[in-house]
Amino acid sequence: MNKVFISTSCVNHKHVIDSVRALAEITNFIELSGGSEYQCDSLSLLKTVKEELGLDFLLHSYFPPPKTAFVLNFADCSKDTRDFICMSMKYLDELSIPYFSVHAGYKQSFAFNNELLINGNGRFLIDDIGKNIAWFRQKFPDTPLALENLYPNNRNPDTCFATTVSEIEQILSFDEQVLLLLDLGHLKISANLLQFNFFEAVDLLFSRYGKRIVEIHLSENESIYDDHDVITEFSDQYRLLQKYKEAIIGNSINLTIEARGKDFDTLQKSYNLVRSILEEK
Repeated sequence: MNKVFISTSCVNHKHVIDSVRALAEITNFIELSGGSEYQCDSLSLLKTVKEELGLDFLLHSYFPPPKTAFVLNFADCSKDTRDFICMSMKYLDELSIPYFSVHAGYKQSFAFNNELLINGNGRFLIDDIGKNIAWFRQKFPDTPLALENLYPNNRNPDTCFATTVSEIEQILSFDEQVLLLLDLGHLKISANLLQFNFFEAVDLLFSRYGKRIVEIHLSENESIYDDHDVITEFSDQYRLLQKYKEAIIGNSINLTIEARGKDFDTLQKSYNLVRSILEEK
């Protein structure tokens, strides 16, 4: 069964439990992600609301929120990174989440400033991602791992890994069990800034890795910054969902809406639009 999720990053609440309760008015499928503050009892509260409302959760990257600011970098093999992942895995286990998804990794050590990466210092290699994949597979052999493609953050190609198809392929080649979380908004920015064809890139990824795509993140942009706009019937991504509907349904690919800064009615309409694609005969 295909599921359309909404990310908790779509709503602006201090605590994730409030984001979950708000989004539960739209859907029972919610992806736990960034945007909220640390809450010591968040796991117990999420377990309660999951049972109370019959929710299904996914978990992505910067969740749960740490006590102190921390950017999870899957290209960083440090104890801090791996400890954060181990903490996230407790939520996966307790909330019966089927796989762990995370951004593929950053080329430098960065801090966030309104979605932009700044203050780079330490350097990381794509092979470090391979090392963390191997560590994860050994530490959590029964948990599927999905890595998400990124884009040249702040128009800087020296910020993120997995911005090109060739780099996505290289990362997936580290371990054939690694899955792909395909962020169409990120790929659209990469295509524009790095000058490759967006639609041809999607075609290639679906043709070669369709059975390894476990989830698609959906949010529109103007091909420069990660604007997190809603999907409409005029969106490139809407047309791509229609084109690949059969593959999405056949491979049970989850869809997740990541629009931000929108009113509740707009979110509801965008959710209904995406859901309707899967329901069309």
